[in-house]
Amino acid sequence: MFRRRITASLLSGVVAFGLVLSGQAAAAFTAKEAAALDAEAKATLTKFQADTKGSKEVFATAKGVLVCPKITKGGFIVGVESGDCVLSKGAPKPIYYGTSALKGGLLVGISWYSMILVLNTDDAVAKFTKGEREWEMGVDASVAVAKVGAGGALDTTNLKKDIVSFIFGNKGLMGDVSFSGSRFKKHDVQ
Repeated sequence: MFRRRITASLLSGVVAFGLVLSGQAAAAFTAKEAAALDAEAKATLTKFQADTKGSKEVFATAKGVLVCPKITKGGFIVGVESGDCVLSKGAPKPIYYGTSALKGGLLVGISWYSMILVLNTDDAVAKFTKGEREWEMGVDASVAVAKVGAGGALDTTNLKKDIVSFIFGNKGLMGDVSFSGSRFKKHDVQ
């Protein structure tokens, strides 16, 4: 009986956390928030390029770059994640997105990480920027995961795929950093 109450309490806490995160993604996005996100994205990209050998060349040839400075992920059995992103290259002006996902499985804890998506083709940029306001990894396009090898150098195996993700800076107490099923929805900046 006591275990059921604890489990129910934890599960309701996760659901509440998920509603708060999804509510943040759906709320109006102000020009002030956009400016703050631009600054965070620039700092994230600068730090990643300083820490990762060969990344400047990857970003120089990319058709589009989406930067998510901080994605928060939390869960107990059911997990949720949410964050804000900016397409800083690939459109005439920055386009802002909220990202969210609902995860299942053995998830316990909370963590934060950064993600950069490199869009290597015009088709990848078009899928992300045109048409629907929402885009989902694994459904609308497949994403290759880039790996950083010894000494901070990039493994060049997946770098030429249409969309390549870099996930880094994981902090917190959750080991799972899967991103399949992550949705990106355009923010209306007000």
